[in-house]
Amino acid sequence: MIELQSSEYSRIKYLLAHREGEFIFVFVHGVIDLNQPGRIFVNKLDQPTAGFVASRGGKYYLFGQEDDEQFNRSILDFLANPANHANFYDLYFSSSQWLAVLKEPLKDNTVELSRTHYKMNSNAKAPADIQEDSGEFVLTRIDEQLFGRYIQEMDDSYRLLWTSAETYLDRAFGYCYLNESGFVSACNTFYVGGGYIEPDIITHKEYRNQGLAFRLCQEFIALGRQRQLTTYWDCDTGNTGSNHLAAKLGLVKVGEVPILWWHESKEVIAKYLAAYNYNT
Repeated sequence: MIELQSSEYSRIKYLLAHREGEFIFVFVHGVIDLNQPGRIFVNKLDQPTAGFVASRGGKYYLFGQEDDEQFNRSILDFLANPANHANFYDLYFSSSQWLAVLKEPLKDNTVELSRTHYKMNSNAKAPADIQEDSGEFVLTRIDEQLFGRYIQEMDDSYRLLWTSAETYLDRAFGYCYLNESGFVSACNTFYVGGGYIEPDIITHKEYRNQGLAFRLCQEFIALGRQRQLTTYWDCDTGNTGSNHLAAKLGLVKVGEVPILWWHESKEVIAKYLAAYNYNT
């Protein structure tokens, strides 16, 4: 497979659409738009028919025709090398045929998950019942200092998603609730590109079911609208809380897509599968 230069990324856009649904993969557009770091490979430079987007944040996308055996072998070689990944990857596809091609060769290293996608209707009105803060926590916009703390205290994968705090603040945004101990709840930018923005929500267990995530997401969606960005939501199908929150916020379900997930820790995999009811 051939790696494209960043100046060549636009040449793959005509191949990106999911062939069986109106799914959007925001991380792909984040790489193409040079908002977030990643790599793009194709099977040939002159009129490519298949390609592979690898966001440095760990989300990957295979697209185009599935019948180029040499390219497919290159993909398997890439996936088999841990040096190409952080400590995990989520492999998305532009068709169910891609899953059929790769599921068997990857069966010893990956598990199949289901992801549910939601999209904010561009004609939808902003929620009329925006909640007021209770006073216990103060809703705060994430700035440069808080971005650094977020990486240290909440999610160190943001080092991969954003090359610097300055880049993050220029292209993205987030909101949080804090107390004297640190972050209580946060709604941050996971990926942004192609006119879409994908939120990432974390609330500590002891503060859940208090409406904090809902309020942060309201603010996040409102600022996205101001910036002419459509909110797009991607969560595990078994994540009841995230699916409920998406519906409550007024996002419309697009559908469900299968992915293949690899993680270096079998313990992490086992806990995840149990948490989201894959073992039942």
